[in-house]
Amino acid sequence: MDQYQERYLAHQQKKKVQLIEIIKTRHSDRIFSDKEIELDSIHKIMDSLEYIPSSCNRKGVYTRLIEFRDNKELLGGLLVGGVGWVHRANKIFLIIADGLAYKEGVGYMPYLDAGFIASNIWMTCTELGIQACFVNPNVREANKEFFRETFLRPSDIFCGAMALGYKEGVK
Repeated sequence: MDQYQERYLAHQQKKKVQLIEIIKTRHSDRIFSDKEIELDSIHKIMDSLEYIPSSCNRKGVYTRLIEFRDNKELLGGLLVGGVGWVHRANKIFLIIADGLAYKEGVGYMPYLDAGFIASNIWMTCTELGIQACFVNPNVREANKEFFRETFLRPSDIFCGAMALGYKEGVK
């Protein structure tokens, strides 16, 4: 084997080890510092979403970035899984499926596609040193219509959210 092939194989092995380490170090965090997530990091997260597989290549799930304090506080009261903590996240990605993309009835397919997106956001955040936590798609019963009118289009299906921020103590 020549030196170039050896370098190539070593590089390929290193990439495999890096991905495995990212997977092993991924975890949920619900306590965040006040440090602002840089715009460059948000762009890297959003760019990574272009490469996610989806059922029948529909690409029917999209994200909506929530970054303003009032909207985060509003979500803190609306999302059952985010009560008491989600408003402290620096950024929140809503994960939303367009119901029109799923022709044979909605079923579970939007949620499967959303799972790929949530996982990809999580892994990208882990690589960037950003903490994350998935927020389940349950909205308080009394506020479902308000949530829909405020954050969704008529055909949209809310599939969950990803709350992001730096680890507490990071400045």
